[in-house]
Amino acid sequence: MVADLVKSEVIASIVLFNHTYAQIERTLNSLLSEPQIAKIVLVDNGGCDWAFSLNNPRITVLKSNKNCGFGHGHNQAMAQFLPHCEYFLICNPDVYFDEGVVSHLLEECRHHGYKFVSPPIRYADGSKQYSCKLLPTPLNLFLRRFLPSLAKKMDRKYEIQDADFSRNLSVPSVSGCFMLISSELLITLKGFDERYFMYLEDVDLCRRALDYTEVMYCSGKEIIHEFGKGSYKNTSLLMCHIKSSILYFNKWGWIFDRKRKEVNKTCLSELPLCSKK
Repeated sequence: MVADLVKSEVIASIVLFNHTYAQIERTLNSLLSEPQIAKIVLVDNGGCDWAFSLNNPRITVLKSNKNCGFGHGHNQAMAQFLPHCEYFLICNPDVYFDEGVVSHLLEECRHHGYKFVSPPIRYADGSKQYSCKLLPTPLNLFLRRFLPSLAKKMDRKYEIQDADFSRNLSVPSVSGCFMLISSELLITLKGFDERYFMYLEDVDLCRRALDYTEVMYCSGKEIIHEFGKGSYKNTSLLMCHIKSSILYFNKWGWIFDRKRKEVNKTCLSELPLCSKK
């Protein structure tokens, strides 16, 4: 029971929808290898009844009445478990890593006072995933999705590709696939904005967090993210991506967005760059 849980260092949350155990086995094993994680909360948004038969005291399963999206799923876990941990780990079911990633991030948080951190990320083929980004403009998202060949030059700046990623970096946003955040901050932010079913809820969360703390990329231990780019292959997911984009820019501004301009300008002016040989 949650009431019996001594306040722990980390509780992790994964949202599932029509996943099989085989699809998340590496993710679970990676999380279970981290002794700082007291609980792994699996939120079943549908099609994962098998999860209730898992026999591990560190795994808890919550059942959603219906699939209300990524943010809503994690918010369900937060509602029950945030008061019982120092840090909350938002994790995708397609992430895996060697032992030591979470302990490294915790050490960085405690040493530097960070409240919102994310590690280096690689794709399954070993190539770098540029997970740190500026706050997006409508043009950023449109070109990346529909005209990727034209987006390459713009992406270099948007994804801050020239940054020195061997150092810890303060950035406007990080990927939502793996974010370690202080429970106190998440309580203040009230979790994800549930109006986003999927896509851009992580950018929105980062943006709101910037009013209270830095969003940090912490170099060192890295994770693997088997990023599927579902909206590039599935029409329903594409429509979901478009809807989220409209929601995001309606909320924060399409052309006129003073905070976006200030945050991005500050990041680019203070960003340590990788030395070029």
